[in-house]
Order: sequence, then structure tokens, then C-alpha cells
Amino acid sequence: MRVSGNEIRTWRKQFRKGSSVIEAAAVMPIIFFAIFACLYLCFYVHNRAWLTAAAYESALVGSMEEAKRDGDPYSAANMRSRELGSTGFFGVENLTTVTVVTKNRVQVTYDMDTMGSYAGMRGHLGVAGESKIIQPVKRIRQIKAASEAFEMFKE
Repeated sequence: MRVSGNEIRTWRKQFRKGSSVIEAAAVMPIIFFAIFACLYLCFYVHNRAWLTAAAYESALVGSMEEAKRDGDPYSAANMRSRELGSTGFFGVENLTTVTVVTKNRVQVTYDMDTMGSYAGMRGHLGVAGESKIIQPVKRIRQIKAASEAFEMFKE
């Protein structure tokens, strides 16, 4: 049986059509994986940046509260950290905040679990912000006394 040239051309066209469908079926999962991995990374970076800024802001609020006469740095930092942490995050579970106040530092820590990404795996994210407690009035008096002493030695 002899095959004509037209039949061969037709088979080649059909083979090309079929091969492109198979190639697309093989490549599409890789493309979807890459897209969703990029989206997941974007949400992770956003949550980390937001929580880091919130931790530092809460620690700063607590350290400034110490300068007030009846200030309570723990309650101020804790309240601010809970307020900033209550903002909705995508894919966050078990968000907790810990506030620690020592003699000269305020530290705010956030811990959270991220959404299950692939095959039920979960990620964990922990960020911390710290601020030194300063006494502005005391510090200004020290600087003023040092400059007066410097002026005395200068003369």
C-alpha cells in the first residue's frame, strides 16, 4: 500500500497538534507551581515586614511611656502590639504577642504560623522589636552639665 504525500502531510499536522497538547499538559503544572510559589512568597514577605514594623513601633511606644510620670511601659507596649497585631493577615494562624520590659529595654515579639503551603507543610514566623528606654529629661540634664563642664575647662 502506497501512502500519498497529502496523507503524510495530514498525519504530520495532526501529530503536531497532539504533541502541543501533551507539552502543555506537562508544562502547566510547573507554571502554576511557580506562580503560586511567587504569591506565597509575596504574602510571607508582606507579613514579615508588617509584623517587624509593628513590633518596633510597639516597643517604641512602651519606651516613650516610661518617660511619663505615672507611665506603665508594659501595658502601653502590650496594648499597642495587640492593636497592630489584630490587623488581618493572609494565611496567618495562632498569632501571639509577648511583651517583655526590663530596666532599660522594651522588647515585643510576634510569633505566628503561616498557612499550609504544599503537602500540608506549615511555616513559622517569629519577629521581634526592641527599644531602649530613655529618660529625656535626665539625658538633657547630663548633656547640659557636660557642656557646662567643657566650657569651664575651655576657658
